[in-house]
Amino acid sequence: MLEITIEKFNETYPLIRSKSPPYKRVILLALDGLGTFYKKVPTPNLDSFVFLGPEVRAQLPSYSAENWGSILHGVIPSKHGLTNDTVGLKSYDEKSPYPSLFKLLQQDHNEMRLASFVSWGPINTGIIELSVKMDKYSPEINENFFLRFWLWIKLRILLNSSFDPYVVSKVTNYILDPQNNDVEFLFIHLVDVDEHGHAHRWGSKNYLNQMIVMDSQIGEILKAIETAGWSEDSLIIAITDHGGVNHDHGGKSDDETRVFMGLKCNGFNKEKILEEKITNMDCAAIILNALGFEIPSWFDAKLPSGLFNV
Repeated sequence: MLEITIEKFNETYPLIRSKSPPYKRVILLALDGLGTFYKKVPTPNLDSFVFLGPEVRAQLPSYSAENWGSILHGVIPSKHGLTNDTVGLKSYDEKSPYPSLFKLLQQDHNEMRLASFVSWGPINTGIIELSVKMDKYSPEINENFFLRFWLWIKLRILLNSSFDPYVVSKVTNYILDPQNNDVEFLFIHLVDVDEHGHAHRWGSKNYLNQMIVMDSQIGEILKAIETAGWSEDSLIIAITDHGGVNHDHGGKSDDETRVFMGLKCNGFNKEKILEEKITNMDCAAIILNALGFEIPSWFDAKLPSGLFNV
């Protein structure tokens, strides 16, 4: 057994890994702002996942930072303390007792290969610790000034967010490069559906049309995964953070808090995942378990029992 330790106040908590993890890698497709509106339009690529159920709920308040924070840190929002108002202004506290999955997986001498390709830059700069050594990309951060300014104009003035094509292009090239076959956790975040909700209203024609576009982008990513030969030994998770009402979200309504989590892989118990009510935060426990790690005792995220039979 491999033990990885983290410092929590003045105590040491072991993160124990089995010698034979269920999967070689986990790929998390983080699809911002979908709620359960995907059911209103054809989404064949998203529909190819097996969805956990009968119900998945978002964290409250139903904002992005609170929910991606819980999904990536495994604790409720009041513990990780991330909000939409702060993640773009400061980096995550390196001494927090609730580190991200990225930091957990890269403690001590365990040099796991990690990657994060995101349309919303604050995930890489404010939710994931800056100390983590990983491959990362965001058009908001890594592209030149003129392209970033043009994307801002399209978002704020033309109301036509278009960050995702850059992420999809970069991440598919990354997956297809044999030099990256050793990556063990790959986080992919797409945001244009959420921005179309804010600009045009959740459930509007523009919003739903963008969801169809996102589904085709999911198809591009899945095709790259298959071409790279990763399908057989990877767990792919599709998840969303929240839905929305009118032009916003953050409240407790079903349209804001009913979300989904879907799995695509070999060797999981399809009957089991239909039995338990879960939250999107539980994704953190599923990721650790899929990579062969025991769930930390301080996690609020819970693992559906008997999920994997690999």
